[in-house]
Amino acid sequence: MRINVVSFLDPRVYNGGGEMISRCLIEVGESRGYDIRLSAVRPRRRSLHDSPHLSLFIDVFNHAHSVKSLGAWRAFGDGFLEDAIARAPFVHLTNAYADVCNLPYLPCSGDRPNGCPVKPTLNVVRQFLMRDWSHDCFVQQPMVRRLYEQSALNVYLSPLHRRITESLLGSNRLPPSYILKPMIDTAQFFNEGRARDIEYLFVGVVGEAKGLSAMREQYGHTDIHLIGRCAPGVKPNFGRYLGPVSYDEVPRYMNRAKNFVFLPRWPEPQGRVVAEAALCGCRIIGNQNVGALSFDMDLADPRSYHGVENKFWIRLEELAQ
Repeated sequence: MRINVVSFLDPRVYNGGGEMISRCLIEVGESRGYDIRLSAVRPRRRSLHDSPHLSLFIDVFNHAHSVKSLGAWRAFGDGFLEDAIARAPFVHLTNAYADVCNLPYLPCSGDRPNGCPVKPTLNVVRQFLMRDWSHDCFVQQPMVRRLYEQSALNVYLSPLHRRITESLLGSNRLPPSYILKPMIDTAQFFNEGRARDIEYLFVGVVGEAKGLSAMREQYGHTDIHLIGRCAPGVKPNFGRYLGPVSYDEVPRYMNRAKNFVFLPRWPEPQGRVVAEAALCGCRIIGNQNVGALSFDMDLADPRSYHGVENKFWIRLEELAQ
């Protein structure tokens, strides 16, 4: 089966949470014998089958928001996207909210009764990087709506991710959807049964998006351990900040922790770190913004994660027939 993949970031080069998911899916697809060609903006790459069986669009509008990255000025052109869409039926996968919002994270949390609450406050530089001088919700862009409304399948990372995205789209014409469960190596993340000497643990980017204020307010008086890089301008002034650690070390800390704290300020599409912590035996302290907690499954049961990648490709094979 010939597959065209169109992703703003090349998941073989970048290592964010979304890129880890995309890269894993591509690698599993290639192991199943698919001929996959990938086009990306960063770094620039254009490679398309002339007659693919299926196209897979991933985080098409995942524009960075810094001057160095040039933001949306390095986006896919509409002409390229139109050409890629015309070649075959397509599936649209989003690892975040970047394809419905051109702001970092989702600052409206999906509730925008009177338009975007943030754009009117942006300065000229930020508007320039976004190539957006309007106050309108990004979801009204014609190409955004086309990707969601004309796809053969929309893929989300949790029931929460689907619910919020579809509420923003506000359309009754949406195609079927598929929810991709967390893809976790259960041989790496499991309960080792060791003694637990850390009362509270957080792993992730230490910043407001991941719930810095809420953690400080609720657990600032405890010996909470914070692991991960800090968001720009953030200096933790509570708990015990351990800095970044290698991904291989994360299960060791999770197996030492009694409680895992994850209180994001804005909706997390999935928050796979919560599933990893549950597999390691932590009690999860989360909130309504954690996508992983919206699944109707036992996050601590390794059987919940068996065959996720292959089931995804089997569903896509059904579409290509």
